[in-house]
Amino acid sequence: MYLRLILFLFALATAGCAATADTDGRNTSGSGPVNFQELERRDSPNDYLVCPDDYCKKAKPDRVSPVFPMPAEELKKRVAVLLSKAPRTQIVSTDETQIVAEQRSAVFGFPDTIDIAIIAVAADTSTVAIYSRSRYGYSDLGANGRRVDGWLEKLAASPK
Repeated sequence: MYLRLILFLFALATAGCAATADTDGRNTSGSGPVNFQELERRDSPNDYLVCPDDYCKKAKPDRVSPVFPMPAEELKKRVAVLLSKAPRTQIVSTDETQIVAEQRSAVFGFPDTIDIAIIAVAADTSTVAIYSRSRYGYSDLGANGRRVDGWLEKLAASPK
């Protein structure tokens, strides 16, 4: 019974196992940050997008980003700490306002790419845009959404 379940999940995860590309033409291998204003969502259900209102011009987010009561610099530091503590996660690149990370699945080690933009709302408030997606397969069984929602909960609960 368990072997069948594992084989089914493996087949589901590896369906269409060629690396998928974002519609902006950049391979999801983490080579450079996503342009959230130009981002277009995939047709497959293996991604999750969080954006502030009207930030992602061409893509409908799964959730609107919360606003955090801290400057953008502080939020970026907290995001970096959160990523450093997340299992099987490494930061691939970072610049002044964006972080690209990769997290691998626990069982098979499939890579997911996560782009996080830190956005200043005012001098003492900020928010994020997050695009998390599987690099392989058609469906992620909700893994990207659970990951991002969990990270947002942790950021909201972190001491001010």
